[in-house]
Amino acid sequence: METIRIYLAGGSANEPDEGREWREKAVEIFKQTGENSEHKIKVINPLDFFSYSEAKHQSDSQIKKYYMDQILHSRLILVNLNRSNQSCGTAQELQYAVDHEIPVVGFGDTDVYNWLKVDCQCVFQSLLQAIDYIMEYYCG
Repeated sequence: METIRIYLAGGSANEPDEGREWREKAVEIFKQTGENSEHKIKVINPLDFFSYSEAKHQSDSQIKKYYMDQILHSRLILVNLNRSNQSCGTAQELQYAVDHEIPVVGFGDTDVYNWLKVDCQCVFQSLLQAIDYIMEYYCG
């Protein structure tokens, strides 16, 4: 059984909850819908490894290199585009994915940096719509 790794990209440093709520919701939805998939789904929530509120890291370089390695080993990226005008880290994550030909599926329409939409294979209004698309076209 093939394992499909999905990396959850999106703002964290400028978000009140570091972007935890949508990521935890995505993990739960993938867990529920993945039970019926012919593939094993492994969701990479970067906040499981580092957090700006909990200084577990020694440098920002450590965080960036770790995240980029996780992206490189992922099958696709799910990105929350909301407030991406305020998140240069999200822009770097997506550019890295595009440079390595890793598909990006986005959702959100609030304060979106237009170039990031261009990096996406497709963009949906909601998280659930994006996950439905991923489940149908990548995990079905």
